[in-house]
Amino acid sequence: MTDQPSKRPLLPAFPALTVALTDLQLDLRNSRFSRDAHDQADALELMLTIAGEQCMELLRDISRAGRLNSADPLIVLQDDSGFVVLEGNRRTTVLKLWTDPGSVRDSTLARRFRSRVERLAQESNFSPPTHVQVVVAPSEEEAEPWIDLKHSSGNGGVGTVPWGAAMKDRRLARSDPSKTTRAAAFVGLVSDQLGHVPDLQADLEVVRDKRYTMIKRFVDRSIVRELLGLEFADGRMTFLHGAEATAPILRRVISDFAQDKAPSGKTWARELDTVSDFEAYLYTYRHLGPADGEATSSSGPGRPGRPGVGGPAESQSEDDEGRRPRPTPADDRIFRGLNLDQFPPRVQEITRQVSLLDVSSRYEVVAITLRVVLELTTHHFLKKTGVVEPPRYLDKLLRQAIKTLEPQAASELREAEVTSELSKAYHATTNNEIRLLQYALHDQSASRTASESIAIARRYQPLLVAMNDWLREDDA
Repeated sequence: MTDQPSKRPLLPAFPALTVALTDLQLDLRNSRFSRDAHDQADALELMLTIAGEQCMELLRDISRAGRLNSADPLIVLQDDSGFVVLEGNRRTTVLKLWTDPGSVRDSTLARRFRSRVERLAQESNFSPPTHVQVVVAPSEEEAEPWIDLKHSSGNGGVGTVPWGAAMKDRRLARSDPSKTTRAAAFVGLVSDQLGHVPDLQADLEVVRDKRYTMIKRFVDRSIVRELLGLEFADGRMTFLHGAEATAPILRRVISDFAQDKAPSGKTWARELDTVSDFEAYLYTYRHLGPADGEATSSSGPGRPGRPGVGGPAESQSEDDEGRRPRPTPADDRIFRGLNLDQFPPRVQEITRQVSLLDVSSRYEVVAITLRVVLELTTHHFLKKTGVVEPPRYLDKLLRQAIKTLEPQAASELREAEVTSELSKAYHATTNNEIRLLQYALHDQSASRTASESIAIARRYQPLLVAMNDWLREDDA
């Protein structure tokens, strides 16, 4: 064989070391995370948030086997603080938990996992390791090809777990920040600035794991960024109206996307297809939007026909890529944008969900839920006003609630121009009319048409608004 002096010799393998577990540092920029961790405790909690069940399975496997996989050492990078784990952060997490089950600061995560870690430790015939075998990469760049190669299988959490689209996006941004996608920037922003909002982080992880494409489609729409006040530049996304002002509407949106399907029964990808779909969807939450909850307009000078969260679009955007808008009836939903923030969360959620239903195709469900909303709200309101035993029947509940708010409502009707909506609703609340609404729930042969449900919802929406305003003033 002829000599080929121009060729380089085979590069040596990464050197192997045995290092103390206490010298291992979790990677604060782990591609699995939705954002960079602030410190080691935060990194451990982020890992449990996104992969807690996988960590428990891995700990079960390691604590029973009594050893780590000798053919798959951790890949680390040495720095002044010790050894940063580039590959093997889940293993490092479970070993640290095994050594100290009380190291989790977050009370919710502690309640969820601490007792399980302690039980696995007690059941194991082995004590947790104090030292771990690692290989030391010369640089992060040289370690990347081997790390990427590994993440192609999973085995339920015991083996190497493959990266999903979100993790691949984040890893790409880590190596080249200029390639950060809007979706990755959005996830990082929400996780970093709104991670304290109850349940939002958990819902975000569900969406990030199962419906990351939906996040992409959502934040890639310019109308969505305009209505929510999201600005994307230089690989970073920011809240134009501030995190706290934007939190209420984002909490609702992310909670919705965490569900398998939209209330209509469609997948979210089918429910939100065109720009008009996204705009109409955000319109239902306009009262939760930024700018102190006021309807905001994204029309701006010289941009007619593009209202913001305050109203539906009057024209189709160029973002629809030439697709014609799907026809949507003007009155296809009830209680759109209704704010019942002074009522219990359960009442708010039921009202929100019924506002997302298409009345024409789900009229039976809408009729039943409409009746439930009216009964729950009036009963709660009357109890708050001091009524010890609110009336049993819905027609009496409605009339008493109206008279409480507007005592003169029971007077004779006058000209339409000077008669209040509550007075009109009072006189329209007849025994037979409301009993027919109650039949929607109690009579299997009864049926309400879409137009009837819409008419009843319109009639009593002013009452719901008035009750909510009264409760707010009373609370103040």
